[in-house]
Amino acid sequence: MRSIIVAAITVTTIGVAGCGGEEPTPVTPPAPPPAPSVTATASAPPAPTESAAPAPPPKPPLSDLIPQTLRGIADAVNAHDAKKVASYYADDAIVVTYGYPATNGRDGVATMLQAMLAVFPDLKFAAPRVWIKGNVAVVETVSSGTMTGDFLALKATKKPAGSQAVFVYAFNDDGLVKESRQYGDDAGFLAQMKGAKGAPPVPVVPTSPPEVHVAKGTADDDKLADWAKSIDDVVSKGDVAATAAQVSDDGDVWTNVSAAPAAKGKKDVAKAVGTWTKAFADQKWSTTNAWGIDGYALIEHSVSATQKAAFGTLPASTKAIAGWHWIGILQPTADNKIAHAWAYANALEAGEQTGALKLPVPALDKKAASSSGADRAPSDGGSKKKPAAAPPTAPAKK
Repeated sequence: MRSIIVAAITVTTIGVAGCGGEEPTPVTPPAPPPAPSVTATASAPPAPTESAAPAPPPKPPLSDLIPQTLRGIADAVNAHDAKKVASYYADDAIVVTYGYPATNGRDGVATMLQAMLAVFPDLKFAAPRVWIKGNVAVVETVSSGTMTGDFLALKATKKPAGSQAVFVYAFNDDGLVKESRQYGDDAGFLAQMKGAKGAPPVPVVPTSPPEVHVAKGTADDDKLADWAKSIDDVVSKGDVAATAAQVSDDGDVWTNVSAAPAAKGKKDVAKAVGTWTKAFADQKWSTTNAWGIDGYALIEHSVSATQKAAFGTLPASTKAIAGWHWIGILQPTADNKIAHAWAYANALEAGEQTGALKLPVPALDKKAASSSGADRAPSDGGSKKKPAAAPPTAPAKK
């Protein structure tokens, strides 16, 4: 029975299929794309790379940095901002004021200026002339104020006092002061504070912009430096006529320790040279540095001699002086004579050696001296005498 039913279904199916005619052969559809392999992985994106840090911008040249530093110092002094002044000095800066122990570092600079401002709260400061060569600047300064605070053991006198001085600055690559050397007469400065007879006049602080001279780096600069050194050789011979002959007939010479106006003309110059030579007949000069800058010769040097007479703010003595530091600023004529000369030193440095000048250091009482160890022999076998701490000195001690 089962087979009959199957046969009938088969016949019926065939019959039905044949009723409509023959149909076309169906088209086999394309095979689907193969499934992605289980083991296949997408390509990983490239790992991010760290970009190199941008190179720091080049430092400005010292020819730009030095004037900025000098302006900053002057502005900060006049603003009475001791910390700001110190910020223009390197951390390891050395500040030399001849006649005193050296001051070190920014803190030392700030402390020194703050002490000065306590004595002269109305302090004014200016730099009339500046000479720059390489990493060195020679700066002529003028400062003044009224002594309304005590200076060491000297009680406030309310007298005006001031100074004309020269600073020699050496700068590091960042344009900060790494070394400073000051030439200013503190003997005259003390005389002004005391109101002493014969004290030098208190200078007027100028308000005009500084006169700036920059070395050109030519052979003429070197010739000027050599010319300045040659004058030292002449002066060391102690020949008044030969020394005076280095100055032109209408030339002038001024020294800050003379307590006198500039000597002008052949006669006055010869007299001034004679006064100096009488005091230091056996003088010997030694050059430390010399520069030629924009038509000027600048020379740092020192003199050793036996003092025979008073000179300016330096009292008389018969004792030897060694290494008394000076700086000279010379402007020549076309035939290499001195047209103008300005010389700076600290008479206190020489007077301390002869015993003729002393700082007004407060005396210690016996109890204080004993507790400080001042009356005990030093362990290094040296002198018992301790150097006084560097007091502020004029001009605005930077």
